[in-house]
Amino acid sequence: MTNVHPGATKIGHVGIAVRDLEKSVAFYSETVGLELTERFEYPEDEVGHGVAVAAGAFVRCGPTHHCLSLFTFKDGVVTEVDGRVYGLHHIAFELPTPERLLELYRHMKGRGAEIVNAREGGPGNQPRFYTKDPDGNLLEFYWGIDQIGWDGIPREYRPITEIDLEEFDFEAYSQRLAQDAREAKAVHRNSAGAVGPKDRSWSR
Repeated sequence: MTNVHPGATKIGHVGIAVRDLEKSVAFYSETVGLELTERFEYPEDEVGHGVAVAAGAFVRCGPTHHCLSLFTFKDGVVTEVDGRVYGLHHIAFELPTPERLLELYRHMKGRGAEIVNAREGGPGNQPRFYTKDPDGNLLEFYWGIDQIGWDGIPREYRPITEIDLEEFDFEAYSQRLAQDAREAKAVHRNSAGAVGPKDRSWSR
């Protein structure tokens, strides 16, 4: 009998380190036809998507918050090409439920995989953990990434925070998302006078 163990549902997004954020955003939006979700910059003393990332942009090809992450590095990062590392930053895999995410987390720890860290918050909001493959490539596994509503405006997010995935309250997280959705709809209702048939912002 074949052993069954948890696995990712699909590749969710890929992170790329780039030389020029403006040119890369223009290429992926204007040439490739993806849509910019949002951009950000990290203060010099803030740890965001790894200690080396200075700024980034998230682009999408549908309602999911992003399918591609574009990053630039802070000055002084030890790198390989022209003084910097460009190309693959990380590959992210989506899990269908919190339970499956935890199962995979435990499975990978049981097989001796290096768990880099686990986090919530930041663009996309998804609870996630990171590990590395045998060649050192950074891998992300997540559940519950934000969906972009009809108005195209990304949800506000909490700062990127380290978490203990075993102790993380997924139920409270889901309730918080539902409350955010209700508040977003109420704001739209108050500003527009009525909720139209297409008002499904932040639906999951």
